[in-house]
This record gives sequence, C-alpha cells and structure tokens, in this order.
Amino acid sequence: MEPRFLPVPERLHARGVAELSRGLATCADASVVALVGEPQRFCAGMDFEEATQGDIRAKLELFAELIGALAACPRPTLAIVDGPALGGGLGLAAGCDYVLASDRARFGLPEALYGLAPAIIRPALETRLTPGQLRLLLFTGYSRSAFDAARLGLADEVVQVGELEHAQTRAIRQLRRARTATIVVARRWQRGLAEALRAGVEETAAALQDPAVRAALAEEGPWSP
Repeated sequence: MEPRFLPVPERLHARGVAELSRGLATCADASVVALVGEPQRFCAGMDFEEATQGDIRAKLELFAELIGALAACPRPTLAIVDGPALGGGLGLAAGCDYVLASDRARFGLPEALYGLAPAIIRPALETRLTPGQLRLLLFTGYSRSAFDAARLGLADEVVQVGELEHAQTRAIRQLRRARTATIVVARRWQRGLAEALRAGVEETAAALQDPAVRAALAEEGPWSP
C-alpha cells in the first residue's frame, strides 16, 4: 500500500471541506493518510465570511463530519504542518495520529478574540491538551511556535524546513507498520465523539447568529498568526 496525500485548503470553505471528506472516504487502501498544505501554510481555519451566509448549520455539520471521518479513519493519519494551523486548521492537525511540523509552523486558537469557542474541534484538541492547556491556548489568543506546540503536545516532531521531506518519509515508514485491525480497535476508544460533535455544531451555530460575534468577525477580518 502507498501513502495518500490529501491537500488541505488554506481556508475551510464548504467546497474544500467536502473535497477533503471525499478524499478521506477513499483512503481505506492507503498505507498512511497525510494531510498537507502548501509550503509555508497549513490551514488558517474556517472561512467565516462564507460560513455565515446561507445555511450556517449545514456548513458546520459538514465540517463536523470531516472531523468525525478523520477520527474514524481506518489507516494512520499524519499532519504535515509547514505554516499557520489556526482554529479549525489546528483541529485538523490535532485530530491526526502524528503531527510533523517545520520550525516555521504556528499553532493557535484565535476564536476568543471574536467571541467564539472551538466547540467542534474540542474532541480533537482534548486528545492532546489538558483542560488547563486548552483554556490557556484559547483565552490568550496568540499563536504558538512549533516548539511551544510540541511542549504542549500539539506537535509530535519539529524539524527544520530543509529536513521536512526526510522527516515525512521517516514518519510514514513508521506509521505504515500498524495493522488495520489494530487501528480499527483503537478508533473505538473514542467514546462520545458523535455527541460532542453535535453539541459543537449547536454551540457554534448559535454563536455565529449572535450580532456581536458577527460584528467582531467583520471588524477584525480573517485570522492571522
């Protein structure tokens, strides 16, 4: 089996989320599933300008389904982070089994600056952070370096940019050794995920209908590291 590389959109708009979900659905015969962005970026989070237009709940449910599909993937998952991983983008990285970061990667949760909480990605974050670490990351708002992220548990390995390709090959070689039967059993350990994702959709949909949150999103503009 060969590894499968799935491109991550710079912003999580509905089309990009749907494409990533479709990609995950076809990865059962891959040795490893790797989420990768373009050089110097990973994913800067949800496109809230698009998300607040039309059927908000449907778009949030689409993203929640993606987080659920990542958590249920029958093959090992790898996030290759070479730039900002913010908000929902951080959730995608945290939901992977192995997070490989370059030394120019950044990790953060800017949601609190807009009156939001990372409700949909909370299950993924809780696999890597203590409750106190999660609160601190959210309430302070600023992004962390790759080395700080590794100390928190958000990154499993940090390498210099020039070593990223070699480290990626090594990580895939290590991860591909896992048998599918073992992975399927391990995925079952994630109890209460469906309920947590549904609650996250409800909380986020309610927040995005709040005029104060909408005003903050419009005033501040897109997130940046």
